[in-house]
Amino acid sequence: MKKIIIIASVILTSIILSACGNTLTDLEYIETQDEFILGFTDFPPMGYNLDGNPSGFDIEVAKLVFERMDIKLKFKYIDWDAKVVELDSRRIDAIWNGLTITDERKLEMQFSKPYFDNNLIILSKLNSGINSISDLENKNIGLENSSSADIATSKNEAITSTVKEIKKYTTSNDAVLSLNAGQVDAVIVDEIYARYVVMKDTNNTYQISDEKIGNETYGIGFRKGDVKLQEKIDSILDELYEEGLIQPISIKYFGVDLFIRG
Repeated sequence: MKKIIIIASVILTSIILSACGNTLTDLEYIETQDEFILGFTDFPPMGYNLDGNPSGFDIEVAKLVFERMDIKLKFKYIDWDAKVVELDSRRIDAIWNGLTITDERKLEMQFSKPYFDNNLIILSKLNSGINSISDLENKNIGLENSSSADIATSKNEAITSTVKEIKKYTTSNDAVLSLNAGQVDAVIVDEIYARYVVMKDTNNTYQISDEKIGNETYGIGFRKGDVKLQEKIDSILDELYEEGLIQPISIKYFGVDLFIRG
């Protein structure tokens, strides 16, 4: 009988805690857990693994934010295509990795204020003759699945109706590796990433198109309706920027201050 009472008590306590958890805002939930799990993937220089350690512009800025909040910051490498599932299931608490703000994504998540301007461009081999959308006719192109490049390209009839094939990859890096292997003629990627690839290349392998496919802004993606956590982090980012603590990180990765407060 005593054992039954103890088991019943444990079950009842679990139910009560679960019910309380459902009434907490995400900010309160994270403060209660005393940890924040940031979702990222291989997207240098914003976020990537370097010798097994999370690195990049977004990673360093996030560390500043959670040091100020006095909350433990954890990192989880995710499949970019499953980012919303990871978020909704609470396996991560935000997507913070060069995430483009789009109307489609606004239906699935709560966004921070924009903090970065970017463009979509065409990256190809040097002397490929590909410098504009019209040059993609009858070419094989690569891009990251479920990325902003994927979304923008799918809506651009000038591309979809003229290219030979669109090949989709798990990451932008995989798409560039396919370009190197000659499996695609060009890749459509974020200009920030493309310039990072070109900067790191010592063999003068690539060229970036003059024509831009579209411009975009980056934001942090939180769970849908999670306004309190979003406002808290935006407020801290404002403070850090005003104090001049974010600018040196931008200069470290890009050579100039590209951080914006929308």
